[in-house]
Amino acid sequence: MFRFATIRFIACVGSVAVILAACAPAKHNNDQLYINGKKATDGQISQYDDYYGLPPAQRPIRAGKSRIEVNPRAPKTYTVQKGDTLWDIAQKYLNTPWHWPEIWDKNQQIQNPHLIRPGDILHFGYVRDARTDKLVPRIRVETTGRGGPLTTIAPFLKWPRVMDEATIRAAPYILSSRDRQMLMTPSETIYIKNLQQARKGERYAIYHPGHPLHDPETGELLGHQVTYGGYARIDRVDTVTTGTLLEVENAVRNGDRLFPVKDIQANLRVPIQIPKHKVRARIVDLYEANFISANHMILVLNKGKKDGIKAGYTLGVYKDGDIVKDKYEPYRGHAKGTPEVRLPPAKVANAIVYNVMDNLSYALIMDSQREVKNGDKIGNP
Repeated sequence: MFRFATIRFIACVGSVAVILAACAPAKHNNDQLYINGKKATDGQISQYDDYYGLPPAQRPIRAGKSRIEVNPRAPKTYTVQKGDTLWDIAQKYLNTPWHWPEIWDKNQQIQNPHLIRPGDILHFGYVRDARTDKLVPRIRVETTGRGGPLTTIAPFLKWPRVMDEATIRAAPYILSSRDRQMLMTPSETIYIKNLQQARKGERYAIYHPGHPLHDPETGELLGHQVTYGGYARIDRVDTVTTGTLLEVENAVRNGDRLFPVKDIQANLRVPIQIPKHKVRARIVDLYEANFISANHMILVLNKGKKDGIKAGYTLGVYKDGDIVKDKYEPYRGHAKGTPEVRLPPAKVANAIVYNVMDNLSYALIMDSQREVKNGDKIGNP
């Protein structure tokens, strides 16, 4: 089955269509893993931990090198375009776009990069750092633009949620539509049960209860994924409340739950930043995807506030190295003796965290080099 996903941005409305295909990653037991011809120990299996990224304080820096990698083709000036995102602009200047806040000149009228507007002119150059007496890259802005300011992530991304079963069960739900349709369309009249303290004219978001999410490392139940379906307006409040569907983004069915609309715009304007601590996490789920995800699609991670994750964090997405047979070792006299070697992990994407809960978080894939799969690992960028 093929599914498509669309992501919208504040500065413009664009779409990204991704064909999703089914595939299952190969599994290997630890007792089948060989390194240099010998069975691997637990310590050897984790030998590649550094490949999953390190916080800045633990990252080795070569003499004469900087943590900030400037794009050698960075333009001297750039006029912000309608449709740009902060990540797109950061990539024009840096090979390490998560360092964008460090090159932003704070001594200017606009101190928050999110507040630049289409038409603003960015000037790139080098200034001398008084502390180190070295030239460092800097961006300053000429405020000539108009219109709405940029943001890294679209309002659409407030919809994916994880809820506990008790919350889902207690929520008001669609009992039926006037025309008894299985799949409902905009402008259709719907009937709602268990809606209390609502007012005529209020709007509610509609969610479809989804599958449970379990931590792949501990097996702990993290909650149930709920998928956004659309908006409804309340027309008459009673034991059975009457409403009207105003927008249908995904299929809306009987039994779908209604929740008050939450505005989390403020969370979307946090700066891009690098975690100062070591991050190790796993992808629990791919929002609106079964097996494979790609640019501008959403990941659910098994770490949240309790683990120090914050909105705005840039994280790396990593694929474990495959296990290959080393047929080129000296001949051992028997085919079964061919050693197996695990290849190093590889970074395949960057993602920005935009919504954080106690024990999980949501992140948006920004620049994938290949498909991202459920179960891939998360580390420092």
